[in-house]
Amino acid sequence: MQKARRFAAVAMAAVLALSLAACSSGGDSTEATATAAATEAVTETPAGTESAEGIHYTPGTYTGTAEGRGGEITVEVTVTEDAITAINVTDHQETPGISDYPLTEIPAEIVEYQSLNVDSVTGATLTSYGVVQAVTNALEQAGADTDALSEVEINREVEPAQDMTTQVVVAGGGMSGLMAAATAAHSGADVILVEKLPFAGGSLILAGGGFATAESEVVSAMGADDSLDRIMDYFRMVNETSTRQPDYDFVEYLLGETGATIDYMTNEFGMEPTYSDRGDYIRTNFGEGWQEVQSLLQVLEDEGATVLLNTEATGIVMEDGAAAGLQVTGEGGDFTIHADKVIIATGGASWDRERLLEANPELETVALNEQAIRGNSGDGFRMLEEVGAQMGEGPFIKSAYPDFSVAFRFTWRNNPSVANNLVVDADGNRFANEAPYNSMMLNQNMLTHESPAYYAIFDAVNTDETFLSLMEEYAADDNPNIVVHADTIEELAQKLGMDPEVLRATYDRYQEMCANGVDEDYGKSADNLIPYDEEGGFYAAYLQAASWGTIGGAITDRQFHVLDANDEPIANLYAVGESATSTLFGDYYLGGFSLGYYSTAGRIAAQTAVEELGITAQ
Repeated sequence: MQKARRFAAVAMAAVLALSLAACSSGGDSTEATATAAATEAVTETPAGTESAEGIHYTPGTYTGTAEGRGGEITVEVTVTEDAITAINVTDHQETPGISDYPLTEIPAEIVEYQSLNVDSVTGATLTSYGVVQAVTNALEQAGADTDALSEVEINREVEPAQDMTTQVVVAGGGMSGLMAAATAAHSGADVILVEKLPFAGGSLILAGGGFATAESEVVSAMGADDSLDRIMDYFRMVNETSTRQPDYDFVEYLLGETGATIDYMTNEFGMEPTYSDRGDYIRTNFGEGWQEVQSLLQVLEDEGATVLLNTEATGIVMEDGAAAGLQVTGEGGDFTIHADKVIIATGGASWDRERLLEANPELETVALNEQAIRGNSGDGFRMLEEVGAQMGEGPFIKSAYPDFSVAFRFTWRNNPSVANNLVVDADGNRFANEAPYNSMMLNQNMLTHESPAYYAIFDAVNTDETFLSLMEEYAADDNPNIVVHADTIEELAQKLGMDPEVLRATYDRYQEMCANGVDEDYGKSADNLIPYDEEGGFYAAYLQAASWGTIGGAITDRQFHVLDANDEPIANLYAVGESATSTLFGDYYLGGFSLGYYSTAGRIAAQTAVEELGITAQ
């Protein structure tokens, strides 16, 4: 239990430290942020630390670098003749929230154990590897035998797991789980939140943090038009062409409750909202996603809730047909959390490949860039199925924005648009409108078209200079999985393994429609029909479908009680977030709707659980 609480404290400290660093850099989490604040504690050799046998250093402070997930990681490592005494991460471009733990804990463990044989952090593997390699680089400069350091065994003291008892247990620490746990704790319940990753937040950490909002008193008072009719008109319009139709009654009910959620977070949690009008609906923010994680963790800490990180829910305890707790496993082994109410919020099935392929057979052919956090591996689906929950269709892909090769290190925040470009499949054929109402629709078309590769064609005249310079750099290798350059369309086709006559015909047809200002094939707006300038040749950038999660999971009632095959609630069991979204989306994911849905589901489930327990709000 002490180990679990230590992880919770580390998570909170890292997030708070990150906020200080972000403030010093203008708060832009998409740029490199120095992490001296986050690693300040790693400045002295812990008491009792001894050097690895036979390993010596040239005393001094050395700077090491290595590639992480977002770019270069830089560390400063201080050594004496016989020990590593300090490691500070001085610069990085890693994702806030996800990177906090490896950027703080891995340096601390290297110093504590005088070893490079540290574990990578699940969900942040590339960041973990980057930190270790940067430290290795610095230690090599100090003359250390880094191979020997990599073999030094680490023997951690882990307390044996013990069973626990609580009133409400929540499995999963993403948006819906954090909201459910924070609401229940704030309402006076004894709460335990379990999260299998070493950090809380789930995919919320990666998100822009916008909540689709309707009927909020707080937001309306700021002058926003957040009427339910307005957002429902938009939702129905987008889904007119959807092959899978959502449950519009349930959607209208849940969207109608999003405003109450925004008001609750504002008035009860003390979070400060801002809003933006998207042209068709209102999106409310309490900062970016990682900042919202910070705020909700603070509520949990203030209310005395227990957060168990590195702790995985493996099964739902059932007694007499009712949920009675969770079977879990942590560093100390397997144990049971006995609980009066169980809320499953373990996310979707993005990393459950077998389950995903069964529902999305096109993934046998189409390359997919999965951006959901790795904790979304179908755990909730499996646990709910095991206790007889009624499950909806899916899980289906939650379409994101199409992505270029990961070599460019783009995210959804800075992906170059392809709205003014010709996009072709692996055979050189055009297949869709490149500038639909929302680029997620192009992503969905890429999935349903089922091509093994897609390419966006650019010229050297009409392309953003920054992106053009990156393409020029990578095109030197002529790698069709990144970008290729050619002087002519025929040469471009050859480098991409296409029939030159097919690509030439596609290109000529597109150029003709651009000249006429009318897309007779797919209806692209004339504003986006920009003819290619052939001076400087052509670039073909690899484009792939992307995912921000899955749509599917358990069927629930409006209080998010899980229903069985007979449409009866399974007593004391709730499912929220991506564990229960089967009826809430059609083919198209809509920005901000996830956080609006999931936060509201978490709030309603928790309030229902507390009410059923007979707890009077404090």
